[in-house]
Amino acid sequence: MKQTGRQSIMNPIKKYWYWGLAYMLSTYALTQIIVWGSSGIAAATDRLFSGEALILHELIAPFIILMLAGGLAAAAKSYTKNSLSVLTQADIRNMLVSKLVRIPYSYFDTEGTGTLMNKLLSDIYQLESLFSETIPEFLVIIITTVTVCTYIGIQNPRLLLVTLLCYPPLLWLANGMGGKAGQAAAARRRLYDELGNVSYDAIQGILVGKTFNLYELQKQRTFHIIEQIVENERGRTLIQAVTFFMEHLVRWIPRLVCYLFCLYELVMGRLSVGVMLAYVMLLDRIAAPLGSIPRFLMDIREYRISAQRLQEVLDQEEEPSGAGCFEPEGETVIELEHIDFGYSQDREILKDINLTVRSGSNIAFVGSSGSGKSTVMKLLCGFYYPQKGSYRIYGHDFHEWNLQALRSNIGLVSQNVFLFPGTVAENISYGKPGASREEIIDACRKAGAHDFIMRLPMGYETEVGERGAKLSGGQKQRLSIARAFLKDAPILLLDEPTSAVDVETEAGIQEALRKISENRTVITIAHRLSTIEDADEIYEFDNGQIVRHTIRKEGI
Repeated sequence: MKQTGRQSIMNPIKKYWYWGLAYMLSTYALTQIIVWGSSGIAAATDRLFSGEALILHELIAPFIILMLAGGLAAAAKSYTKNSLSVLTQADIRNMLVSKLVRIPYSYFDTEGTGTLMNKLLSDIYQLESLFSETIPEFLVIIITTVTVCTYIGIQNPRLLLVTLLCYPPLLWLANGMGGKAGQAAAARRRLYDELGNVSYDAIQGILVGKTFNLYELQKQRTFHIIEQIVENERGRTLIQAVTFFMEHLVRWIPRLVCYLFCLYELVMGRLSVGVMLAYVMLLDRIAAPLGSIPRFLMDIREYRISAQRLQEVLDQEEEPSGAGCFEPEGETVIELEHIDFGYSQDREILKDINLTVRSGSNIAFVGSSGSGKSTVMKLLCGFYYPQKGSYRIYGHDFHEWNLQALRSNIGLVSQNVFLFPGTVAENISYGKPGASREEIIDACRKAGAHDFIMRLPMGYETEVGERGAKLSGGQKQRLSIARAFLKDAPILLLDEPTSAVDVETEAGIQEALRKISENRTVITIAHRLSTIEDADEIYEFDNGQIVRHTIRKEGI
């Protein structure tokens, strides 16, 4: 199966490494300026205690220079951090959106909508926090600690040793709490996925829910998940409380020990007052950041769960696609030979399907629900791939075709019309991106949709609502036909196009379908005989097999 190469959720960080390097350098510069300032204060203090005259105006100029340099370093630090954050976030979103359109249709059949939306919204938000706040602040802690400890080590190695010995045991305990936080975060994400799926089903099925009075059942399902979320949050709150306690210990126990040792060194004459003052000032610079490490470790464990969930999307196999972009020519349009297919290994849907569709012919698939005719349609569009047999279109094996090129030759009018939020004109233009208003109107006239569109409040600029909620079933179907007219594909697939409309509306839609079928190869799935009265050939499906093939010379 052809892949474009494995993508990692961390690739943007690698791509924009230079912004990360600039951020670390500006952080180091700012910390070093603070160290130099503290060192200057220490030297001035020692001179003062040694009885030397202290000329203040000689100190003002260097400190003004350090202050200005520190301001520039802080500005550079902020700019590079924000640039890294914005660029990485944009790349992550682009990676995921680009990946989603290349993932096989089967993935969306099995992945819950609520789960997928949580990944694309909540998990991306978590990852943005990781890149914009947690990682930059963690780098600040590391750079600041290394820089300050280097200065302390130069001044007094024993102070450095005591400082380093105080922190590791507490940080080791904090890391253990971070592991528990990661486990709680994973469970939390799963529960929110379930809640998202249940909520999505409740909203999408609101008509059925109201009709059958399913409030109590839906409420019980939702309440059960919420109870589990509350229980998870209790455990997570306890972990946070322990983490805050650890943060308090990390902040104050090493600081107290180091201060006492610093006084001991001063009493023993191994430390000057100035160096002690500088040490106290710089220890405050690293005590607070090091104290926040337990919280950072907990956050990183949680964010890592989101990163793993998004990586699962990026790791999905992509639709196999060849490189061929062939012309739609030849007498034979579609050939299926000995096709076997099942959605799973133990459930065979299609068995030894053989059919040939010739250019300009009008083919009908009939049969009871579950007989396999809709599955054949999905195979023709490349949504699924047969386990056995061959599928050729315009004489070329399906695997030779570039999928976009293949699908550009196919127009679809389905019983389940999907309209995107937006205007009437925008929805029709999806058949041919960049189409002019004249082309859109012409397609609507051919589909018999222009008159009702002009009666809408804002004509072609009328908002259709979510999934076309502001339009009737017949109106949505006519827009779907107009979209297919605009696409002008040589192959037209009609999947129960009149099953959801009344008889009067069906007559108008049938007339539009006759127009769009002219000079095209048409394959229709239908239950109503009126839908297939113009069919040249009829394939009857039963239990995943073609049980009858009728060639008709005259209409019925």
